[in-house]
Amino acid sequence: MKKLVALFVITAAFLSFNSSTYSQPQFTIHLTGGYNLPLPDLKGDLLDSADLMNTFGMKLGYGFGADGKYYLGKKRNVGITLALGYQLFSNSEDTSQYIGRDIKTKLNAFTVGLGIEYAFMPKGKTNPFIGAEFTGHFFSGNTEFTSGSTNFSADLKSASRFGLGIGAGIDFALSKSVGIVVGGKYHLANLIGKEEPDTTAISTTEYQLVDKEYTVGTTTIEAKNISYIQFYAGVSFFLNQPKKMKK
Repeated sequence: MKKLVALFVITAAFLSFNSSTYSQPQFTIHLTGGYNLPLPDLKGDLLDSADLMNTFGMKLGYGFGADGKYYLGKKRNVGITLALGYQLFSNSEDTSQYIGRDIKTKLNAFTVGLGIEYAFMPKGKTNPFIGAEFTGHFFSGNTEFTSGSTNFSADLKSASRFGLGIGAGIDFALSKSVGIVVGGKYHLANLIGKEEPDTTAISTTEYQLVDKEYTVGTTTIEAKNISYIQFYAGVSFFLNQPKKMKK
């Protein structure tokens, strides 16, 4: 991990070496989209009943969003961040010709993040940064199951979870006002708010986001983490930037 961080900083330094620079803008807006890689226990196999007891059965994910960053002080290398996004995870297995069933499931989340960021080269055209944020994930979803002539569909009961996001990226300034951003972020979405099954609210058309450890008879189902790695790219807009260009 230390080698990766060192390579990240050295690469950015090389790209910005001996080039003209701009003063760090006080406010930056990003519009981004990208790929979400579900990690255990979010990732799972829909056709393995034992695996589904311990995972959420997702296979892949996508996301898009926007964030704003307000930089503090004269150097403007420390910023306060606010991010909004929408994440989509899904999995499907069409095995009707083999075992007579077709399964599709989706897990979506509206996300909010409030955090802090450190920019390594606030005056460079290439500006690497790292950050951490407190996040809220507000989940919805749906599962469809077909077996022969039987069709079943149920919606996920709305659920809120709170956790952390830790990431890094690079802002490439194309001009004083516009640039490109690329980065990655690790999310642990349900650090706070895990819930066990509510047996008083069982429904045939609605299911629960069960992620807290619970026991059924003599069997204990372990708690599950909702974690994923987010890879993103997008457009940067630099606001309130000094007009004078620095060499």
